[in-house]
Amino acid sequence: MLTKLEALGPDGLVPWSYRDGYAREQTAGPERLRITCSGGHAAVVHTLAAELRPPYKLLYILHTPRGGSTPGRYESPALDGPEVSSLFRDFGAFWREDARHDVWLHSREDSATIVWDRHDVIYAYGPLQRLEAVLEAQSIPRAEPVDTPSPHAHHYHEEWDGAERALVARFQWRLTPLRPGDEQ
Repeated sequence: MLTKLEALGPDGLVPWSYRDGYAREQTAGPERLRITCSGGHAAVVHTLAAELRPPYKLLYILHTPRGGSTPGRYESPALDGPEVSSLFRDFGAFWREDARHDVWLHSREDSATIVWDRHDVIYAYGPLQRLEAVLEAQSIPRAEPVDTPSPHAHHYHEEWDGAERALVARFQWRLTPLRPGDEQ
């Protein structure tokens, strides 16, 4: 397995992973869940998404392309549950092992969004009690999540350049420019 994120240790950079935990956070807008996990991010995000009602939209934020794709915010057409499952089956390992992107999944029916960012932190907005029950069922405890280490390094692996191209070719995306907060 390739390393997505490293932190500075006593002898240089070392692979970084968080401990399992989630907590509610108040943002300038709505309250959200901040979730960290030691592994299995794709399964956690996919399981949270399955708790939400379709149709879904995927926002793929490609901030650091390596595979020749255009950087930007790629918004999918409306997706049903099997289409979302197919995306996680086909691209979950890519999203897990490479930091060139952020992945957002939105359910309009539930006014909910799940964000898996380049630092391997998951944010969940929407029906927080339902989503907390999903996390508890996955044995992710209510605990203050660990902060992203500073300094740290992101990795963009050549081995995943083909997956970048395949994902961008998957749909007729609505492509918009990166926003200032998206850029690496």
